[in-house]
Order: sequence, then C-alpha cells, then structure tokens
Amino acid sequence: MTPALRSFAIDLVELNMKNLYMRSKDGWCREDKEEEMQDVTSRYLVTFHDEVPVGMVHFQFVEEETSSDRNAEVAYCYEIQIVPEYQRRGIGEHLIGLLEVIGTSTRMEKVMLTVFKANKDAIKFYTSKLQ
Repeated sequence: MTPALRSFAIDLVELNMKNLYMRSKDGWCREDKEEEMQDVTSRYLVTFHDEVPVGMVHFQFVEEETSSDRNAEVAYCYEIQIVPEYQRRGIGEHLIGLLEVIGTSTRMEKVMLTVFKANKDAIKFYTSKLQ
C-alpha cells in the first residue's frame, strides 16, 4: 500500500473511531493503531470516487476461536471505514460483500469482527449484513 493510502486509512480510522476508542478501557493510541494496520499480514480493500479514496476494509487471514470453542480459519475484519459524507450509500455493504467473496475463495470458514457495544449503528449494520 502506498504511503498516501496508509495515511488515508489511519486518518479515517481516527476520524470515525477515536471517540469510541477514548470511551473504551484501552483508549486511543494512534501509534498502536498504525502498528496494527501495518502488520505484514494485513490486507486492504480501498474504494475510490473520482480517484479519491472514500472507504476501506482492513483485514487479515487468521485462526480464531469461535463461539463453538473450536478454532476456525477466518477473514478477520479489523476495520471497515467510510468517509462520513459517503456513508449510507451502500459502500460498506459492497466492501463487506467483497470480503465475504475473498474469504470464500480462499477457503476461510467465515468473516469475523469485533465492534464496540456503544457503536449502535455498526451493530445494526453488521447484524443485518452478516450472518
């Protein structure tokens, strides 16, 4: 990923999520988030409008413990972020759909993620789009 796209990704996470992180027990640390997002196993889908990035998904292929107490190979979505003025236009749904296709084509058992309990809009989005 280019330095400009890396900067776009972390800036967008900070714009959209910093307040929620600040209310969590771990708080917000830009350096920690940058380190996580630059992990060598990180993958990105970035969407553009008129050659300007407007959204992204940050994910990794990992082994995670599932609700049935067994490990599964999953496409783990660390971030899905859309520029505020482009939200609620179907971009997030499209990106999650692409992540599901990627997961299926790479034989991942599922797509997984975590979400802040306080992020009610995200919970509603995920529960309506993911099963």
